[in-house]
Amino acid sequence: MRKGRKPTPSTLAPDTLDLLERVLDARLPPAYRDWLATRNGQLPEKRLITFVENGKETDTRLHYLYAVNSEHDYDDLWHFNSNYGGDFRPRYLSIGGDTFGNAILLAVKGPNHRQVFFSDHEVPFDVGLHFIAPGFEAFIDGLTEG
Repeated sequence: MRKGRKPTPSTLAPDTLDLLERVLDARLPPAYRDWLATRNGQLPEKRLITFVENGKETDTRLHYLYAVNSEHDYDDLWHFNSNYGGDFRPRYLSIGGDTFGNAILLAVKGPNHRQVFFSDHEVPFDVGLHFIAPGFEAFIDGLTEG
């Protein structure tokens, strides 16, 4: 923890989420906003993500979901997106990552709004973007044990 930084809050007040949306200049999908409000940064029990890459089913393990106002920079939503999310913003928000440093993205603007994607950091963004789920709730519901 950085000196003087408070522990990560487990829940977020509506005014904190409103401020986040103003800073992002985007409306968070309701299911994701609810997750932050009630489980800020907490991982679900099931963590195996399945998606299609190059025509075949593949999977990866969810390593973290970012928290708002995290006590650590490495899992802070705003810190990650403001420092490393240049390829994603303003249409996508990185909401977490896998064990290999690949991003889990939530579309917050544009034609894919509310959809969740896997972004392979080893290839160009437009090539490494793979659909996971039509929304955050479906993303969480689609996670399996593994």
